[in-house]
Amino acid sequence: MKLLNFIKNNLFIQNFFGSLISLIPTYLEFTLGKYIGIKKALYITAHDKTFGSYIEFGVFTGSSFNFAMKVNKKIDKLLGDSNCDFIGFDSFEGFGKVGDTDDHPRFKDDTFSVNEEKVLKNIKKNSNNQEYQIIKGFFHSTLSKKPEDYKIQKARVVLVDCDLKEPTILALNFIKNILQKGTIILFDDYIFYKGDKKKGEYAAFEEFKKNNPNIKFRQAFEYGYGSKAFIVSEI
Repeated sequence: MKLLNFIKNNLFIQNFFGSLISLIPTYLEFTLGKYIGIKKALYITAHDKTFGSYIEFGVFTGSSFNFAMKVNKKIDKLLGDSNCDFIGFDSFEGFGKVGDTDDHPRFKDDTFSVNEEKVLKNIKKNSNNQEYQIIKGFFHSTLSKKPEDYKIQKARVVLVDCDLKEPTILALNFIKNILQKGTIILFDDYIFYKGDKKKGEYAAFEEFKKNNPNIKFRQAFEYGYGSKAFIVSEI
């Protein structure tokens, strides 16, 4: 109570901390939330011995992909070698053509075009001798193949950072046959499109669950700015 009374009588303290928090860029907080979500998912799966690949749909600058490789090394030291490999899918040229159903004022094609050579060089630098592969191309092409074509056997953690409904559906259908009990799927842009149930990653996941009633999910945790993670509880 003394502390509360002190704060009540010295409002400059709340002003100071409010100003301090407001200085933190929202994108930085969003990214930090993603890091924490990945760390949680890799820890939970390592704890439960859910082994397989870390798969990322939407590598962009490679930030989360690099973080996953770094934190996995730390978790392996704590809980034992998970023998995890890392798979990333991206065109590095943006979305390509965006359909009317995926139209969004922020999710534009040119926003997600990056310097591929620079990104790949940075990923290699951060891999720390862990096995990884980056599969370049638009999803309608790369995900038309099967996981075994890329030597992917089981999914451990899947980061869906596709933003849009159409590529998210492609990603979910691609991993359908490599899901296992304990696989964790993170949807990084789950809440956007003003909560519209017919758009974005939310709509894609709902459609996938409806078309695959044999696969049961539980919500695992929330992270970041409205992102959500689900765990396969039955398959």
